[in-house]
Amino acid sequence: MSLTTVSNVSAPTSVVVSSAPRICHNDTNNSTSISNTSSYEPKCNAKALPAYTVIDERCVWHWTDKLSEAEGWIVIDSPIPTASGGGLFLHNAATLEEVRDVATTMSAKLAVSSQPQIVGAKGGIRFPSCDPRAPAVLERFIRDNAAVISQYWGTGGDINTDHRVIDEHARTYCAPGTATALDALRKALGSETTASVDIHGLLNERICQSEWSVNEFSVGHVMAVTLRELLLRSAPDLIGQVRLILQGFGGVGATFAEAVKQLGIGEVVGISSQYGFIFDRDGIDCASIEMSRRRAIGSGSVRSFDPRSLEAGLSQSQLQSELYSPRRPDTSDEEHLTHFLSVCKGHVFVPCAQRYVVSSKIISTLINDTFAEAPSHARFILAGANNVFNSTERKDDILSMLDSASIRMLPEWISNSGTSNLFMRACSGLALEGYAASTLEACANDTKAFINAVFVKVGEKANNAAIWDACEGLANALRSAGAVNLLGVKGLTHLKLASSDVARASQTIMQLYGAKVSADGSCFQLPGPGDPTISVAKAAEGMGPAGMGFSVCFSVYNLAKARELLKAEAYTFHEENTEGQAELIIDSEEAGYPTILCQAPAQEPSHDNFSSSSEVLSSVVNSIQHLDHYATIQPDTTKIKLFHERMLGFKYVRTFTVNTGSRADGQDDGRMHLMSWPFDNKRIAFLTESLSDDSVFSKLLKRKCRSHVHHFAMKVDNVDAVFVEARARGWGTTSEELSVDLGTGLRQFFIKEEECGSVLEFIGDNKPQSSEGGSASAARYGEIMGDDAGEGKKFYSGNIANLANSCDV
Repeated sequence: MSLTTVSNVSAPTSVVVSSAPRICHNDTNNSTSISNTSSYEPKCNAKALPAYTVIDERCVWHWTDKLSEAEGWIVIDSPIPTASGGGLFLHNAATLEEVRDVATTMSAKLAVSSQPQIVGAKGGIRFPSCDPRAPAVLERFIRDNAAVISQYWGTGGDINTDHRVIDEHARTYCAPGTATALDALRKALGSETTASVDIHGLLNERICQSEWSVNEFSVGHVMAVTLRELLLRSAPDLIGQVRLILQGFGGVGATFAEAVKQLGIGEVVGISSQYGFIFDRDGIDCASIEMSRRRAIGSGSVRSFDPRSLEAGLSQSQLQSELYSPRRPDTSDEEHLTHFLSVCKGHVFVPCAQRYVVSSKIISTLINDTFAEAPSHARFILAGANNVFNSTERKDDILSMLDSASIRMLPEWISNSGTSNLFMRACSGLALEGYAASTLEACANDTKAFINAVFVKVGEKANNAAIWDACEGLANALRSAGAVNLLGVKGLTHLKLASSDVARASQTIMQLYGAKVSADGSCFQLPGPGDPTISVAKAAEGMGPAGMGFSVCFSVYNLAKARELLKAEAYTFHEENTEGQAELIIDSEEAGYPTILCQAPAQEPSHDNFSSSSEVLSSVVNSIQHLDHYATIQPDTTKIKLFHERMLGFKYVRTFTVNTGSRADGQDDGRMHLMSWPFDNKRIAFLTESLSDDSVFSKLLKRKCRSHVHHFAMKVDNVDAVFVEARARGWGTTSEELSVDLGTGLRQFFIKEEECGSVLEFIGDNKPQSSEGGSASAARYGEIMGDDAGEGKKFYSGNIANLANSCDV
C-alpha cells in the first residue's frame, strides 16, 4: 500500500470564513431521516483544505467527530485533489474500504456521463442513522470538510442522507455564494455563468403528473431503460411480461417500479425490505404503496418503521395478509435475502438496498429457485445499489457463475448511472429547468449510448466476462478522451431542403420517402422511428446549384450554452429567428455542410396532425424502414471530422478510401470517414474529401461552390420494387439499373438532383429483411470494413463509382 500524508494545504480559491461554530443539537429528535436541525452563521475556514493522505493513488480525508464516536472519510479517486463527484452516505458499519471502493466505482460511473473526465469520489460516515444525534453528526462532517466540498468534491444524498439537507449545510458552511453541494463541479465544468441554468430548480423540478422530482426519478428511469436495452437484445418477446423482484423500496426501488410501468416492461411481483417481504404472483401495485407511504409520512403515522421502507406504505391488513412475510428472527441480511429469493419466482432480480449482497450463495438461490421457471435467455440481475458483488469473493468467479447459469448482468455503475448523468448535465449546463422530460431522456441517452458502444464491440451474444471487460475498457477510453458533444446535441431533428421546384420536391418527399404532411402543408415527417422532419422552401434566385440542397438541423439541450461555446471557440456563425425560435447557423466550411442549431423542446411534439398521402408508392408503403445515412463533401475532412466528434457528438466508426476511376494510375481518389449520429446506433454520416483534383468529388465541390450534403439515403426492404415503380411513375434515376455494392452486397439507386433539389438514395438488401437485421448502422459498417480497417484502407465500391460517373459535373 502506498501512503503519503499532505497537510497545511491552501487551495487556490480565496474564500475566507471565520472559525468553527457551535453545533446546535436536537438529541430528542427520534427521526430516522437525517434532516437539518439547526441554523446559524458559518464560522469555519473554507480556504484551508484539511490534511489528507494519498493511499494507493487516492486522496483520503479522515474525519473524527469531537462530540461523538462518529468518524468518516472522503476519498477522491486521484492522487491529487481535483474536480470529482460522488454522494455522501451514513451508516453504522461504514469503513474506509467501502468509501474507497465506491469512489472507484464512481469514476467508472461518471465515464458513462456527458463529462467522463470527472473522477469519482465518495464520502462515508460511520454512525447509526437511527441515532437522534445523526443529523448533527452529518452537519459537523460537512462543516469540517467545507473546503473540500467548496473546491473539489461535488456531492449529494446517498444511503441515509438527503440531497436537500446536504445542500442546506453546503450553503451554510461552504464558500459565500454556494447554491448547492455540486458547485465545485459547476465551476470545474465552466458553467457558473451559463445563462438560464438554475441547478437547484432543475434538480427539484417535478416530473409531469408525478410526485417525483427529476433528481429522484432519474436513477429509476435509467435503470428501467437499461433493462429494456438488455431485453431488446436477449428477450424482446418478454417485454410486457417481465416479472421483477426488488430488494429495497426506497427512492431507487420505487422510482424503478414506476419507470418499469411507464415503459410497459412488466410487473413487480416481489419486494423485500429490512423488516420482511411481499410476494404476489399477480403483481404488486407499487404506485399505491408509494402513495400510501407519502400519506403516512405526511401525517406522521409511519408507526415504528423506517419511513423509507416498504412497510411504511403497507396497511395493517396488508401486513397481516398471506402475501406478506415478516423477517424471521435473528436472521442475517444474507439469510433474509435468501429466504425472499427462494419464495419468489421471476426473470429479473433488482438489488436496490445494500452493497455487497450478490454472493455465490445468493446466485445459487437465484439459479435453483428464483429463475427456475425463467427461460435461459431471460434471466437478469439489474443493480440499483452500488458495489453489489460480495467483497470477499472474486469478481471473475461471480461472473463465471452467472455465465454458467445464463444470467446476464451489466456493471452496476452502468445500470444505476441516472443520477450521475443528471448531475453532470446539470453542472455542465447541458440541462435546463422546465425541461424535465427532455432532461430524463438525455440521462437515458447517455447510458444507452454507452451500452450500444459496448455491444457493438463484443456482439449481442457475448458472455458477462466479455461484456464487463468491454465496459471497463470503454470507461477508461472515454475518461482519457474527455468530454465530447460540447454543444449538447440531442439529435438530428429536422432537415431544410431548398429546391427550385417546391411542388415537385414536396411530391417526391411524400410519395417516394413516404413522409406524412402537416395540416398546413409546411412540414413533413419521415416514417422511420427517430427520423427527422423536413421542410421545403424555394431556393434563392440566381444561385444555381449552390443555392439548392439540404441544411441539417440539430436540436441542443441548451442553446444559450451552445452560443457561448461557439463564440469562445471562434467558430463562424450567425443567428436567425424562425417562427419565433432562435437558430444558430454555422458556416458550411466550419461544420462541413449547412448546419443549424436550435433549442430542443421541453417535450417532443406529437405528430398526430400529420397525414399520409394517398399517392405513396405501393412498393414503399410496407417496405420503408428509416433514414440510413447521409453523405457530405468537403475539401478537407480533417477539421470537419474533429468538429463532428468534439462539438456535435458523432462517433467515429471507420476511415476508408474509394475509387471512382478518375486517376490514370488507378489509385483511389476519395476518402470517407464514417460517423454514427449522436445517440443513434442505426444511422451514419459519410464525410467525404477528394484525393485527386480530377475526381468527381472535386468537381461536385466546384459545382456547388461550397461544402455540402450530397444525398440522404432511405433504407427499404425491397429496393428492387421501389426502383421499378419510381421509374414507372416518372422519377429520374442516375442510372438505368440498380448497382450492387461490392463490399456489402447492398443494392442501391439514386434519384436525380433535379427532382427535388438534392440527390436522394434508396438502399436495401438483395431480399427483404426486418429492420432489426438490415440497418446499415455503425455496427454493420464496422463489420463490413473489418476490425483492422483504418486510414488508407481501400474499399472499392461499385455503387459509389456508378453514382459519381453518372453525375452531370
